[in-house]
Amino acid sequence: MLQQRWLKDPGPRNEKRTLFCDMVCFLFITPLAAISGWLCLRGAQDHLQFNSRLEAIGLIALTIALFTIYVLWTLVSFRYHCQLYSEWRRTNQKVRLMIPASRNPHPAPHSLLSAKLMKKTADETTV
Repeated sequence: MLQQRWLKDPGPRNEKRTLFCDMVCFLFITPLAAISGWLCLRGAQDHLQFNSRLEAIGLIALTIALFTIYVLWTLVSFRYHCQLYSEWRRTNQKVRLMIPASRNPHPAPHSLLSAKLMKKTADETTV
């Protein structure tokens, strides 16, 4: 529930925009990186069959670089947003005070005024 409130209002406008852009980039880049990596590895496999070792090594190196950059970007972005969430959570706490229902038939006075009124009625006698 707390995370839902953070997603609705993560803080200043630029942080909300950064979160939205990172989410869109993640949704766009993830399948793109997977397809690109697969194509590079298929190309490397084809080049190895035709004895083009240099091209195959280049495609494998490209695949490794692609996934390394993708994983690093994902980790840095995730860590950044976790820090924003922790800061938001630290500064946007909602505290609810739960007072249990009293079993006493006469509720305890909640202010000095009500205590004085109760005292006055207790001192009075009916004639």
